[in-house]
Amino acid sequence: MSEENVKNPMDLNGDGKVTLGEKVQYGVGKAQGKVEKAIGDIADDAKEAYGKAKEKGKEYYDVAKEKGKVYYDAAKEKAKDVYEDVAEDAKEAYAEAKEKGKEYIDKGKAKIQELKDKA
Repeated sequence: MSEENVKNPMDLNGDGKVTLGEKVQYGVGKAQGKVEKAIGDIADDAKEAYGKAKEKGKEYYDVAKEKGKVYYDAAKEKAKDVYEDVAEDAKEAYAEAKEKGKEYIDKGKAKIQELKDKA
């Protein structure tokens, strides 16, 4: 059986010896790789969560927009009804004031005529 010369991955400078510094540096490199993978996984999860939240937000916005339109239309209709009621009341008040004004004018004319007749 032949013995193969297998390089130890922790032998970073390739001198055949693994020092404490190389072990630490190798461990840091491995940890860095795991941290980078974890950060990538977190970023992917965050993107997915953002996509879901964005979609839910759009759904809620669409519902709120539709409800807002319903309330707006109802308020518009109510305002139209109130306007029509007020307009009708104003017409009646105008007609009544016009009639009263005519009565006062007629009374005034009659009083003037009465005073002229006495003079």
